[in-house]
Amino acid sequence: MKPNAKDSAPLSRRRFVGLLTAGTAAILAPGGAVAAVAAAGKRPARPAASAAAAMSLAERKEYARQLASAKSTVGVIRKHKMPPGTELASIFKPLRPRRGNG
Repeated sequence: MKPNAKDSAPLSRRRFVGLLTAGTAAILAPGGAVAAVAAAGKRPARPAASAAAAMSLAERKEYARQLASAKSTVGVIRKHKMPPGTELASIFKPLRPRRGNG
């Protein structure tokens, strides 16, 4: 029997793998099936302090130079006065996500 496309939406690969992983964790977890399923959906914590500490002196100097340059550029942009009614340079129009394999 062929499923009707109107009855159910197609399952994405990402969603399928997530469901498969959560189901496997629930089956294999001894006693704590609910905790295993809840933990499967969480992202791992990012190392915040260790990445900054791993930079060499030259990398820290370059980072500081680029940060100062970015702050200077933003300061110039913010100080620029635009007359009322000025046309915007660009307008952001988000695209809808494509469905399927395209």
